[in-house]
Amino acid sequence: MPQWLLPVTGTKDTNEFNLTHELEIQLKTQKGSFQSASQKAFLSLPDDLSKAVSELTVLKGIGPATASAVLAAYAPDVAPFMSDEAMEAVLGHSKDYSLKQYLLLAGKLQEKAKELNSDDEPFTASDVERALWCSAIEAKLSGSSSKQDTDASSKKTSGKKRKKSS
Repeated sequence: MPQWLLPVTGTKDTNEFNLTHELEIQLKTQKGSFQSASQKAFLSLPDDLSKAVSELTVLKGIGPATASAVLAAYAPDVAPFMSDEAMEAVLGHSKDYSLKQYLLLAGKLQEKAKELNSDDEPFTASDVERALWCSAIEAKLSGSSSKQDTDASSKKTSGKKRKKSS
């Protein structure tokens, strides 16, 4: 059992856990690790997106999707966010949160951004990801709205009683 889950000794209630103190220590440790890892990741960009993601995923609880959120905030032209909606639109699925799938997604979004770029209107991979996200959310909202309308109208018509003809 991790030490931070062990009861605090020397207290009146042995069921109390020393969570606050241990979490504080872990947060301080993680903070230093996060600063170091993110600095290494940022220095890897724009040349090596794979290395940038890998530098962040050494942190506890950080996978490629979370790493992509950090990198997208730092370098949106190179590192789009790994949203389910973009993965579904570009790759046809959204549940494989691996580095391999992220690099495939990022490459395709970067290609589309280059295709859409013009002198008047520059596009980044993150712009394309956000457009796909917005489109997917709008479709979900429109779909649920029209389903509610259909359900409401069917309830209205099914609630009417017909008069019997004699």
